[in-house]
Amino acid sequence: MVEITYRKKGVSITQVWFLESDTFPPMEEYKKSKTDILFFHGISSDAAAEHFSAGNCLSSEFHTLFSDLKEPEETLSARIHKNVRYEIRRNRKEEVEYRIFRSSELLRRPDEVSRFADMYELMYRQKGQKAVWNQAQFTEYMKKDAVLLTGIYQEENPLVYHSYIVGEKQVRLLHSVSDFRSGTVDASLVARANKRLHWEDMLFFKGEGKECYDWGGVSDPQNPNGIDAFKFKFGGEPAVYYNVYQGNSFLGKAVVTILKHRKG
Repeated sequence: MVEITYRKKGVSITQVWFLESDTFPPMEEYKKSKTDILFFHGISSDAAAEHFSAGNCLSSEFHTLFSDLKEPEETLSARIHKNVRYEIRRNRKEEVEYRIFRSSELLRRPDEVSRFADMYELMYRQKGQKAVWNQAQFTEYMKKDAVLLTGIYQEENPLVYHSYIVGEKQVRLLHSVSDFRSGTVDASLVARANKRLHWEDMLFFKGEGKECYDWGGVSDPQNPNGIDAFKFKFGGEPAVYYNVYQGNSFLGKAVVTILKHRKG
């Protein structure tokens, strides 16, 4: 299980990932804390339904894909679309380098985290969207040794980054960022690097003894958008779970109530 607490806009939030059973944790264990909101990721449908009736609780259905890392490498590779496999092989022959940064190294390398954060915000600006990097949250993940960053580099320039929340047996894709719209790099090279990065990451985590690679969500499994379709090409199996917000303080309960009204 991974648990962190951070503040966002004056509200303290405790996030919990990878619960070790399908049982929703007893609230008594958390009510003693001073956190405003408890945010549980990956709750089973039965556990979510059991607590959804609470007035200070909001449950959201989440669709994603799981790749079973217990399968042999040959089986995992065979699940990938042949065109994607070709681009992975091609990128391995190009003058680029695969790099891995564990939490302990990232804490010593704030420059690398800043490069990652800058690319994250730039990518959304290039899409005409706004996304503010949550440094406080990411720092807490690093302190708990719960995050891992990977990248493909051309010389010393990162082409694409992935970040993951890392549990004992499961990993969950948190960010996938790249700079392919600015015109400063070859967009086709970046696309190949991104495909290869997912595959290299899967092999790395498999070697670490992880059993499940969570693709970090798909918006609509029945009508996949471009990003969803990309993820499906790696052969993962559809999965559904729930994310549950629980108000723990007066302020937290008020925030969750507002979120429920916005959701409709």
